[in-house]
Amino acid sequence: MQGPEAESYLHSQISQNVDDMSGGESRISFLLEPKGNIEGYFRITKTQEGQFVLDTESGFGSPLISSLERFKLRTKADFELHEWEMVSVFGEWSPADLGPQVVFATSPWLSETVIDVLGAAVEIDLPTCAQEEYERIRFECGLPTIGRELQVGGIPNESGLVERAVSFDKGCYRGQELVERISARGGGRHKIRRICSDESLLLGQTLFVSSERVGEVLTVTNNAPYVGFASLSGEDSEVATDDGAKVSVVSLEAVL
Repeated sequence: MQGPEAESYLHSQISQNVDDMSGGESRISFLLEPKGNIEGYFRITKTQEGQFVLDTESGFGSPLISSLERFKLRTKADFELHEWEMVSVFGEWSPADLGPQVVFATSPWLSETVIDVLGAAVEIDLPTCAQEEYERIRFECGLPTIGRELQVGGIPNESGLVERAVSFDKGCYRGQELVERISARGGGRHKIRRICSDESLLLGQTLFVSSERVGEVLTVTNNAPYVGFASLSGEDSEVATDDGAKVSVVSLEAVL
């Protein structure tokens, strides 16, 4: 999005602060329906004054723009949809000049030094990892994605990401009332948390504390140690499957 009123418009619509971002800074945010449910989850990067890049999972960009444009009346700012790719670079790396259409974005992943490179065609001469290895690192670093662990229509307070994606000291924005009301009551009934087990886990598998059902597995690796995400109630550090296999639990924010 770009234009002289891009900053003020985005600040009034999304859950994250925009008006105090510096050039090159990235943050994660929700876009909410007026009633407060999740309509989009994305990263916003300020590339220069009056210009922002919002990146999200494949297939969710067009709905994100459509939702943002719904209330853009007489606003001097424009959206442009790009089908870009992203390359995540782990570890120490000195970015080369990859051209004017490439954006370097700070990764929201925890416990790793990561730079995300966005562009129409990103070519970086570095060793690559398999998709399964990439997913394992994503799980370990506590980064749910929309369409996988997060769903359109979900409650933001149950994402486990409110502390990172929502500002509670900004002015009004779309869906603010529900987020702050649920937060004042202690958060959602369930939250996404990281899980790990030496025993194999299945998608949708029910998890228990004693005999009480407390949640289910959302995503998990195919190989041991089995790590992934689960939607869980309570703050227990250990849960179990129906056959008694132990599953350790940590919040998305915990540093492993």
